Formats: sequence, structure tokens, C-alpha cells
Amino acid sequence: MLHVVSPPRVAHRDKCTFGPGFYRILLVDGGRRFCQSDGEVEFVTRMLPPSSIRRVQRDGYCLDGDEAESDARTPDVVDAAQWLALSQADGMRELGLESEADYIRAYRTIEEAVIERDRQEAQGGVHASIVIKRRGAHVVDA
Repeated sequence: MLHVVSPPRVAHRDKCTFGPGFYRILLVDGGRRFCQSDGEVEFVTRMLPPSSIRRVQRDGYCLDGDEAESDARTPDVVDAAQWLALSQADGMRELGLESEADYIRAYRTIEEAVIERDRQEAQGGVHASIVIKRRGAHVVDA
């Protein structure tokens, strides 16, 4: 039996770098599968062996609404979930990183924070925004 899921009523915003779907399943072998909804992600992940899935990413840039409504409203910070969806070159440029080692260290740290935030949210917590300070920017905690 074929499982058909209707696509969400959202569209990719200008400058979206996530890919053709609103969800991206990263495979251990480097492959990617794109999905349009939570239901489609669930269906695809049931079809794949769990050991073949590295992680599932959600396109927060397009699904979370206008940037003006987010906590990353200043030129001094970057939204963490949006940053994770960038290519390595764009991510390094956004944060002013100069070496691949700095990028890898930053990516792992930010990814862990976002995963933990999502885990807490799934257990009944609130959706906490995570922002990253750009190198050299002065940010005041108000």
C-alpha cells in the first residue's frame, strides 16, 4: 500500500539553502533524502534501517516563519538551526571562521545544543531559541 502525504502549505523562502524538501534525512553513507512533512519523514525512516540514518534535519528557515519574528534579529547573531543548514563555506563566512577545524568544532557544538533543545522540547519543554554570536560582534545580554 502506498502512503501518500500531502505537502505542507508553506513554500521555500528566498535564499533558502536547505534543499528541495522541508526535512532532510542525512544517511551514514553521505546520501540525503528530502521529505515534505513529519508524516513523510516517519514513513521514510520506517523504510530505512536505523543504522543507516545519521540524523534528520528540519528546515527551520522556511518552516519557522519570518526572520523578524525570531530571536536572531540583529546582524551580530545567527540563528543556530538556520546556520546548521548552511553549506560549510557559507557557515564559515557567517561566523567569520578561518579554518576547517574551527568549523568542525563549531558545527559539533551547535548541533549538540540544537539536538538537546529539540529533545527537551519533545519532552514537553518550550522551544528555546539558540543564537550564535558572530566573531567580533559585541552582543549585550539584555
